[in-house]
Amino acid sequence: MGLIMKKKRHIFRLIILTILFIIVPILLYYISEFPRRNSLKEILSITTIVGFTLLVSQFFSTRMNRKLVKDIRMVNVLKIHKIVGYVFISILLLHPFFIIVPKFFDNTVTPTDAFYRLITTFSSAGVILGLIAYTSMVILIITSFCRFKLNLSYRIWRSLHGYFTLLFIVTATWHVINIGRHSNTSFSIYYLLIVVSGIFYLLKTYFFKTSKNEKINK
Repeated sequence: MGLIMKKKRHIFRLIILTILFIIVPILLYYISEFPRRNSLKEILSITTIVGFTLLVSQFFSTRMNRKLVKDIRMVNVLKIHKIVGYVFISILLLHPFFIIVPKFFDNTVTPTDAFYRLITTFSSAGVILGLIAYTSMVILIITSFCRFKLNLSYRIWRSLHGYFTLLFIVTATWHVINIGRHSNTSFSIYYLLIVVSGIFYLLKTYFFKTSKNEKINK
């Protein structure tokens, strides 16, 4: 009976995460009155949006989520965290190229011109924030894959991982809201809610754990 209840809780939590971070953004995309484009651009847009929201979901799929760890064990939580992180951060690394690739199939701007504008336009805060977010992603990938080669202790690596994740999430969200093609009031509220909730959950868990450890040490 206990195993059945545990399995049901596990399934329920996965369903909630799936609804919040996959189904909700897709529904918002389709009910919003965005100008529809060709199939390739639509697929790339949805992939980018879901990739971003699933990265935000990483706040809730770490070892600090005690309930999730209790339900599916630490090893499985870490496995999910790594798979989602590596897959979707890799997708977002391709985000600039998602802008360029469709140019091969239309007659508006050539891929070369689109790439040149992309890397030389610094006229808005949104673009600069996007570059900061992109740089943060690159650092996250390098430090995650090359932690041992870089001789980073677990404590230092974990701190760097947390700081650059926060930097990425904040700047990427601002970038999306500021200049994102699919940024309207509904999406902006949704992004702010999930990001603020994730950061609050992270800080609450971290400070609660820290204060608890300090009391124990006293």
